[in-house]
Amino acid sequence: MPDSARDIAVKALRDRAGNVSARLRRLADQADLSPAERTLATELALGTARRRSTLQAVLNAYLARPGRQMKPSVGAVLLVGLYQLLFLDRVPDFAAVNEAVSQARRVAGPRQAGFVNGLLRGVLRGLSPAREGRGAPARDVIPLTPRTHRLADRGILPDPSEAPADYLAAAMSLPVPLVRRWLSRLRSVDEVADLGYHANTRAPLIARVNALKTTVAAAITALADEGVEAEPHANGLSLIITHSPAALTELAAFRDGLFQMQDPSASAVALAAEVAPGMAVLDFCAAPGTKTTHLAELMGNRGSIVAADVSNEKLSRIESNCERLGVTIVSTILAENAGSLEPNAFDVVLADVPCTNTGVLARRAEARWRFSEQGLSRCVSDQKAIASAAAVFVKPGGRLVYSTCSIEPEEGPDVARWLCRQHRGLRIERGQMTLPGGAESPARWHDGGYLAVMST
Repeated sequence: MPDSARDIAVKALRDRAGNVSARLRRLADQADLSPAERTLATELALGTARRRSTLQAVLNAYLARPGRQMKPSVGAVLLVGLYQLLFLDRVPDFAAVNEAVSQARRVAGPRQAGFVNGLLRGVLRGLSPAREGRGAPARDVIPLTPRTHRLADRGILPDPSEAPADYLAAAMSLPVPLVRRWLSRLRSVDEVADLGYHANTRAPLIARVNALKTTVAAAITALADEGVEAEPHANGLSLIITHSPAALTELAAFRDGLFQMQDPSASAVALAAEVAPGMAVLDFCAAPGTKTTHLAELMGNRGSIVAADVSNEKLSRIESNCERLGVTIVSTILAENAGSLEPNAFDVVLADVPCTNTGVLARRAEARWRFSEQGLSRCVSDQKAIASAAAVFVKPGGRLVYSTCSIEPEEGPDVARWLCRQHRGLRIERGQMTLPGGAESPARWHDGGYLAVMST
């Protein structure tokens, strides 16, 4: 019997390295799922990974013996079932319970199937339907979206008045160390909750329209001809894809280079560079080429861009995107060979560095569970090394643009200030920390991050 979408979701969640996304892609490819089944498997696996702490809190509250050890396969089945009951309106409750019971029977036998059935039905009896409004922070209020919540017949979450960090970690499904950082900086449970709501919202599909080939209005028309529903984004450069009958990469509009998937916060980085036709530009961490191609677009495809990254595979992705989008001014180079480039030779250098991804948790479901203070420190060390190497190539009177999709000060303004101390000719012209926003309005959605424009 071939694996169903739910089977694949459960298997992906049990990846030993915690890389649910990568295992999900492999399993879905092997199973040759239909687009609808693939979409469901993705929603179940990544949604469950995203809301893991909240689901675990519900599970513990309804276990007859809290802390009970169970087979990992049964635990994954339960979490996927709970995710459907709590967060997926389109899956009927009876179907979610029946599927979970059938799965448990297949992986662990009839006794475990009975246990799963009893527990999920107990949760159903104990939770209210979704109610309008956020709901006040409380042990028996489960936040769903910025507009809805559920009530439980017992305390599910830690007491928000006694342990606000633990409460937010469970209610918003975030790691406690990250919540504590945000609370110390923002000093408001509501503001941290806003970040949590954004992190738990299904990120909309947003595409930057390729101005070398089309306009936003014309791209929307071209997509409509293929049965794709899209609407303009508030930034004026992008569109939101609300429905597509096929994978986006299979669309003629994609193959013809009319658009490139890119969040508005990433588009803002290229805009901040203020490039112009004829400039010499270096993109220091360029793969997969979204910012590289946007820079070329803003330059009218006139001038030159060198795109550097760490592997031939990454460079191949940049080259493929350039070809599809009609960009002809980009050449690629391995980062290890960047020493062959002329120092002080570029009008603009972009260093879009790897980071902890705390500004893009909605798009990277597992990234929150990888966060640690030790990991943050490693990222900062790498960021300083990359940005310092990039600064060598800025010509007198040129600009260095430093960007990251983290909202942690250590990875943003702290690195920019350090860089200016290390390279005495650099000064910060503009620094901007953007918190994630737009969870209630796709047309105003944007991820979070930091950018600094430095001049020599």
